[in-house]
Amino acid sequence: MAVNGTEVNGSVNGEAPRPWAQPRGVGRPSTVAPFAPQIEAWLRETPGLSGADVLRRAREVGYQGGKSALYELVRRLRVPHAAGHAGSG
Repeated sequence: MAVNGTEVNGSVNGEAPRPWAQPRGVGRPSTVAPFAPQIEAWLRETPGLSGADVLRRAREVGYQGGKSALYELVRRLRVPHAAGHAGSG
């Protein structure tokens, strides 16, 4: 089924959804998302690793995106670790 020339998810017609036909969301695709598992592992191994060191390591394994996107990912990945220290001080 097409609406305005765009294929509508097959589930509307009772068919099984097709992963390749799902909308990907608004904006550009993330350049940092494929590196998230590796960055998460680095942060588990070395919780005090600086954002600059994460960026350096990511560039060494092929990351070509911007530092802001990477730093935002690092910030999000650090939240569970930082939450445990919120009450100490």
